[in-house]
Amino acid sequence: MIAQGLVLTVVGMTVVFLFLALLVILMTVLSAVVTRYFPEPVMDVAESSGSKNAEIAAVIAAVKAYIS
Repeated sequence: MIAQGLVLTVVGMTVVFLFLALLVILMTVLSAVVTRYFPEPVMDVAESSGSKNAEIAAVIAAVKAYIS
């Protein structure tokens, strides 16, 4: 009975290990495919800094309105 329990334990742990290894491999491949075929758009430096300044100004105005 103990031998059967040990066999069942080893088989179960092997199945879980193989499943997790397969999951890691598939996620790595999927990440490479998505990165290659669907890259993130590159923003211009001038465009991003202007939007950041506007965002910061909006937050400051909201805090001042909340305090007053």
